[in-house]
Amino acid sequence: MGRKPADVLTRREAEVMDAVWALGAATAEQVRGAVSAELHDSTIRTLLRTLESKGFLRHESRGKAFVYTAAVPREKVQRSVLWNLVSRFFGGSAHDLVVRLIEDEKITPAELELLRQRALDAATNPPKRTRRSPKRAGD
Repeated sequence: MGRKPADVLTRREAEVMDAVWALGAATAEQVRGAVSAELHDSTIRTLLRTLESKGFLRHESRGKAFVYTAAVPREKVQRSVLWNLVSRFFGGSAHDLVVRLIEDEKITPAELELLRQRALDAATNPPKRTRRSPKRAGD
């Protein structure tokens, strides 16, 4: 098993991860075609190796090419980065983060109402957890 992914992605690393998540599986050339910046092939390959060493990507060899896939789902990375941000800059208070977004007019009253409704729905209808069956011999 690989090491636990680091919490922090640089802007360029996040862009590469977005490309891999969108493509599902990608070679360095496919990632380079998917990112918005004009990056050299060597830069893309370095970013891919860095992301793999941080635990965000894995690869397999297909002929001469490495094909990269995400080792961590987007939602898990979003959650980790968000809580890192809340911990570092908002004293662990999600409330303070939301207040900042409202004060800076990044959340409209309509969006705030939608968030409130979703929170109420989630509180009254928690997601059902399913238990996985243990793997049996031969599975």
